[in-house]
Amino acid sequence: MEFLFAPFEVSFVLRALIAGVLAAVLCGCIGTWVVLRGLAFFGDAMSHGMLPGVAIAALLGGHLMIGAAASALVMAAGITWVSRESKLSQDVGIGLLFVGMLAVGVVIVSHSQSFAVDLTGFLFGDVLGVRGHDLIVLAVAACLGVLACTLLH
Repeated sequence: MEFLFAPFEVSFVLRALIAGVLAAVLCGCIGTWVVLRGLAFFGDAMSHGMLPGVAIAALLGGHLMIGAAASALVMAAGITWVSRESKLSQDVGIGLLFVGMLAVGVVIVSHSQSFAVDLTGFLFGDVLGVRGHDLIVLAVAACLGVLACTLLH
């Protein structure tokens, strides 16, 4: 039975396990809420729509999370504007901005002279690179996410 617990003697593997459990709790709660509200396509579109902000932040040497947040705000505002100002449904607005933002991100990445930053590392992460501070942020996010889902149910 020792072979089951031996990998967790290394601190980065234990942190990766804790991060995975916290992310599973957070994503499970939020994901269920998103699907029940009929916003699964919106979540997918938002994740892909963040690419331009991440690419611009990486090219300018800025903070990638700020670039992603700015791009997500632009996407959400654009979806709201399309659904309010036109006769198109919200799903059509989501689809248009999903493809448009993804295309802008791909163009930005492909036209850069040297793209030293690996965006896949930011977009998908590396669970073995989780630090203690990341666990605290993830634990707070999981608690807030569970609390929000419970209160807004």
